[in-house]
Amino acid sequence: MASRVAAHGGHRAVLRCAAVVLWLVFAAMGTAQAETEYTLADGLSQNSVLSMARDEDGFLWLGTEDGLNRFDGYEFRVFRPEGSNALAAGANYIRAIQASGQHLFLATNGGGLAIFDRESERFRLLGVADGLPAEHLNALAMVGPQALYAASRNGLARLQWQGDPMLAEITITPLPFGENARQRDVWDLHAGASGLWIATGDGVFRADPQGRVEPVPVPGPERPFNTDALLEFPAGVLWVGTWSDGLFRIDLVSGAMRRFLPGQEDTRGLRTPRVHSLKAGPGGTVFIGTDRGLSWFDPGCDCVKQLEHRRSARVAGRGFTLLALEVDELGGVFAGFWGEGLVRFTPQDRVFHVERKRDESPPGLNHSRVRALLEDRAGDLWVGSGGGGVQRVAAKDRIAGAPWQFESLPFPAQAPEAARLAWHFVQDRSGRLWVGTDDGLYWTDPQRIDWQRERPYGEDVPMPGVRNMLEDSRQRLWVASSGGLGRIDAPGMPRQRIPITDQSSDPSFRRQDESVHGLYQDPEQRLWIGTSGGLHIMDADGTVLAHYRASDGLPGPIVWSIYRHIDGSLWLATSGGLARVVLNGKGVEGLTFEDMSGRVGLPHGGVFGILGDRDGQLWLTGNRGLIRFHPGTLEYRAWKQSDGIASDEFTINALTRGGDGWLYLGGIDGITAFDPSLLREQLERPRPTLTRVSQDGVALHPTAASGDIAALQLDHAHAPIILDFSGLVFDAPGAARYSYRLDGADDFTELGARRSLILDRLPSGSHVLELAVDNRGRRESRKLLSIEVIPPLSATLPFRIALALVVLVVLALLYLWRVRQLTGQRRRLESQVTNRTRELRAQKEALEATAEALVVANDKLKSLSLIDPLTSLPNRRALIDRTEAELSKPFAGTPPILALIDLDHFKRINDEHGHLAGDDVLRDFARLLTAQSSSNVMVGRWGGEEFLAVFSPAQADGATQWAERLLAQVRTRRVVHGQISMTYRVSIGIAPAVPGDSMNSLLGRADHALYGSKADGRDRLQLATDPES
Repeated sequence: MASRVAAHGGHRAVLRCAAVVLWLVFAAMGTAQAETEYTLADGLSQNSVLSMARDEDGFLWLGTEDGLNRFDGYEFRVFRPEGSNALAAGANYIRAIQASGQHLFLATNGGGLAIFDRESERFRLLGVADGLPAEHLNALAMVGPQALYAASRNGLARLQWQGDPMLAEITITPLPFGENARQRDVWDLHAGASGLWIATGDGVFRADPQGRVEPVPVPGPERPFNTDALLEFPAGVLWVGTWSDGLFRIDLVSGAMRRFLPGQEDTRGLRTPRVHSLKAGPGGTVFIGTDRGLSWFDPGCDCVKQLEHRRSARVAGRGFTLLALEVDELGGVFAGFWGEGLVRFTPQDRVFHVERKRDESPPGLNHSRVRALLEDRAGDLWVGSGGGGVQRVAAKDRIAGAPWQFESLPFPAQAPEAARLAWHFVQDRSGRLWVGTDDGLYWTDPQRIDWQRERPYGEDVPMPGVRNMLEDSRQRLWVASSGGLGRIDAPGMPRQRIPITDQSSDPSFRRQDESVHGLYQDPEQRLWIGTSGGLHIMDADGTVLAHYRASDGLPGPIVWSIYRHIDGSLWLATSGGLARVVLNGKGVEGLTFEDMSGRVGLPHGGVFGILGDRDGQLWLTGNRGLIRFHPGTLEYRAWKQSDGIASDEFTINALTRGGDGWLYLGGIDGITAFDPSLLREQLERPRPTLTRVSQDGVALHPTAASGDIAALQLDHAHAPIILDFSGLVFDAPGAARYSYRLDGADDFTELGARRSLILDRLPSGSHVLELAVDNRGRRESRKLLSIEVIPPLSATLPFRIALALVVLVVLALLYLWRVRQLTGQRRRLESQVTNRTRELRAQKEALEATAEALVVANDKLKSLSLIDPLTSLPNRRALIDRTEAELSKPFAGTPPILALIDLDHFKRINDEHGHLAGDDVLRDFARLLTAQSSSNVMVGRWGGEEFLAVFSPAQADGATQWAERLLAQVRTRRVVHGQISMTYRVSIGIAPAVPGDSMNSLLGRADHALYGSKADGRDRLQLATDPES
């Protein structure tokens, strides 16, 4: 439980508290993984998904044979009507769903029509007793906010109401069919632009707005024409899915009709004539649910393609009946299967073409583990597998979205079993096709299959486990095997061993280097060789030039593949990840290697193969999925099996690029083929949404507030509330990251992958919770919940007003009591005051006499405090008072002037003759100053050997002449101290005041002038400069 915080602790304390709790709650849960298949084990109430709908908030609603499910990308919540009657029991079997605002309308098998309020989570059930034609309903169609059509085996009915359908009276009106209708079994309804379309056991009908039902002729099929699914898309084009007659497309304007049946050239993706559901997708696509899985109509080729259920190809003899579809704006599809649960198909599923081993026609892979791929010069794809031998798919049979037809090309009967393990293909310049197997090399003419073995049958092949091949510029065939490196110099010649290491090498490395995986010849005819021990480079004649191992900087000890990029750079696929070869201008002897996996943070694990596309991007295979890497920007994107590829684990060097730019990748579960130019990044827009609000384990139902914000009211002492939320991201929901803020705080608080928040003891008042969801860079935020915390009684306005009135009454009573008390005290005090006044008058007279004496004494003390005791001149305090007084007076003409005087080398007099001699000099100069100055010039001792003369404006004009006379008279002075006769000199700095001057600024300029006179040789005066100059 969250730690409690004081009500006045503020929002930040609440947020810190909630974050701590969430960390404790979710620390052991891990990160949710992307799912593509959901069953009972994942929380689905039942494995037969019969119907689907998305509400206006973005939740996916599923109807099963046992309850209504709401899915938010992470978990299922199951809703069932309460009660033990027959309707409540039958309402759990949901065959159709229509969403309208906050309500869901459910067609049930035995429970009639169920209406579900998403906000209150309550059901309302309607049956035959309420006017329905049957309680076993098949389909629904909304034709307005307050009108609904319901279909059953007993015909069609229209329901209408006013207001809330949970409370309103609902009028039910049966709609008769035309006289030519043989039966009234209605299986599907579709509200299109051209009216209400009705699929029945005897063809297609249309109802106009007035409720008239008329048949729609469909040329071709014979009656009874059992139709199962209808879709008008785009407007004016009707799609009709049937029970056994295939798929029809009818132009309602021209009447043109096209029929899609299995086996046609442009309908290879339609594997059955039975169509159960239809749904429109973006860009004119139509998704088709059948009893053999999911197909889709591609307007680009005007053909039907297949989207395979990931388990369907592995299960022999089982149909995968698809009954419900829901498509989002990006083309992501949810498919509901009968007995197989829910499957998510991403938009990439239509780009990635996957071929697996299958037990149905046309013939598929002989073995799931594909180890070798090559597109020959004729455009045919050669496939080698781990136990299935060699197969070929003709170029004309490789149609995206349709199962490919694989032709098996077995070796002669005398070939050993090891020959069925094919590892690599190469087509030499003569057109001969070579295949490397665990029984050595085989070759044939692709146009006339006649397999030849490099040795006669019955003879052992040296180095039999062939893993890779390369035809060099001299048309020699280099052969990499699990037993070493070999070379065939000309057709028909035996394979000779080419040593990679000598006997002086470490024995453990020699054994590792015998397992050779990668081969590449550079423009200088050097051969690059990847082994289990590292990278080796030799010249065209087989002389080894350099060895590199993990200790030399390779990310991993095994080099699986070497690839040259279109820009000339070399890349290595190693057991430690992707590496770029760095050429340092020292030839092949000075190579270094840049660990790109570690630098850019590629998924952990080795890289098995590298393949470039036409745009210069590198495609990396390994055992952590498929990675697209851009060598220039160093950006990458990873795809997992959940994104549509055949498997997360690929096989070593099983990859090739076709002449049309398609990439073919082999793995442990088949082939992944795709056009890289079509693989565009399409990220779902997150939709921040509350999924549940609870308190003490009980669900709370916030009420609707302004806009899309829900409102919740809490007591001031409320228990902790738990908020669960989702971004409604259905493709890789585990990649979504969450953050929130309260009351418009500057920053969001990060939650990572956590989807729950606990709030405890929010302060009184209004609060707004805003949630942000980041789906791999696409971010959306939304204000979800307004929380009003009711303050305690003591904090309410009425309580405070009542309290204020009580306080006023008490104060008034206290006032009256106090007035009466004070009146009595006044009378007593008046008597006491009269007596006391007489006493005080006498004391006053005595005090006045004492005060006069104190004034005289204070004047004397003040005079003493302003006189320097040594020189009897005014001291520093007196000089400051006089200067500030002069500066405080306005002066328009001549300003007051300060002259700062300093005795030159006075310290020398003290040091040579003693301080008493110095005192005599100071007194002598004081007498000279006194004699020199008039009453309008105050001279005094500033401190030490410094003296200050303050000239009022009246005497300021003569300040310079006064200073010159003073300098002249000092030069004639002699001071006798005992037997010593001394002379001294002074330096003077003069500064006139300027408007706005203070004591400090004026004195500073005088001091600066004084130091200037000393700097110029002493025994002189200097005028201060204008402060503005």
